[in-house]
Amino acid sequence: MSLSDLKHQLRKYDFPICAKEALIRIEQLLVGRAAPSNKQLDIAMDVIAEFVFCEVDRRGNRRSAGITPLQELQLIDVICEYLSTCGNDTTKNTIFLSLFGGIESQRRLKVLSILASMAVSASSTSVLLAVGVWLQQMGCSSALSLQLVENIIRDHFYLNTSNQNTLKSLAITAPQFVSNFITAVTELYMHDLQGTKKLPPRNLLEVITSWVFSNPTLCMSAQLNPAALPSGSIPMAAVTPLAGLVHWCALAPLYIDEDQEMVEMIVPVKRIKLENERDHPTFKTNAFNKVLTEAELYTKLHLAVLHSLRAGRRTHGPPTAVNAQHLTGLTPHVQACAHQLLKRGIKLQNDRRLQDCLDRIGQAVQVALANGCVYGNISNLLAALDTLPENRLLRIIIKTHQQII
Repeated sequence: MSLSDLKHQLRKYDFPICAKEALIRIEQLLVGRAAPSNKQLDIAMDVIAEFVFCEVDRRGNRRSAGITPLQELQLIDVICEYLSTCGNDTTKNTIFLSLFGGIESQRRLKVLSILASMAVSASSTSVLLAVGVWLQQMGCSSALSLQLVENIIRDHFYLNTSNQNTLKSLAITAPQFVSNFITAVTELYMHDLQGTKKLPPRNLLEVITSWVFSNPTLCMSAQLNPAALPSGSIPMAAVTPLAGLVHWCALAPLYIDEDQEMVEMIVPVKRIKLENERDHPTFKTNAFNKVLTEAELYTKLHLAVLHSLRAGRRTHGPPTAVNAQHLTGLTPHVQACAHQLLKRGIKLQNDRRLQDCLDRIGQAVQVALANGCVYGNISNLLAALDTLPENRLLRIIIKTHQQII
């Protein structure tokens, strides 16, 4: 069928039915045994622009006004329905990447942001897994990915704590999405060397800590479950969030006051059984609210990251969990903080917060290297760490591994 015939058929339908029909035709064009031809790709892009996002008119001219807010919601409903009923992951990812893979306008990004945010609220596995693949293919640190993630954080992780159970369950229902989401999130915070301490929102920190603490292999999910991509596409390597989380945990003692920002956590109370008392089948454990500071949350996250680094060991093939260069990126931040301490006349060996930071770096590097999950130039990593202020644990670790290499 020619492009003109296809467009003629689709023009018989009003929006959003035309978008629904367009997705079916796009699937017929792009999904098959062989990779689609350039002509098929061009036809699919033309159909998407005119009948899905209504970006051009029937003559191919760019529309000045996009779809209305009501039409946005109708389109999102159409896309959700298509993804939820599509039983083949390759087909689903093919269509999703065709819709959003070559985003050139903020209009499509806006639709994608609303779609992703609604999927988080509804725990829509099919949509979230497609979003996770999109993050990976775009690059979790790309400007588009960071914009999308910032929108999700704004919708779900500021002030709103009533949906934490829903958010925490995503680690089970959509682990690949969660892994790529955390990787992108770690790019947003604690990376400024200009003295600005941009810290993750309290609710976001708590949920990420819960995610990583509950499942040591979560951070590897995107690597352990390769994306089902369309034929002929180039898969982008999945980057784990481990290096970014090491950054967070190591820098936390320097950036966080120990009594800052209290976070409520539910901790079960142990009940003492009385003598001769029988177990009652309907007995329910009581609980009380224990208040954790942000500093304590980062300590818990640090422990979870160490467990994850142990789980990142590969029995076959080269290591893929942590890039040595990403760990090396920690050193300028620590050196900048040490320089500020020296300017204030503080001895670096006596500053507990700096030493806690260096201890955490040493612990993370030791566990990562001992479990063989670091790739890249390890010699450069050790040389960079050797420029950090004096710390007994870190010096032992550097010396030990320099002798091994």
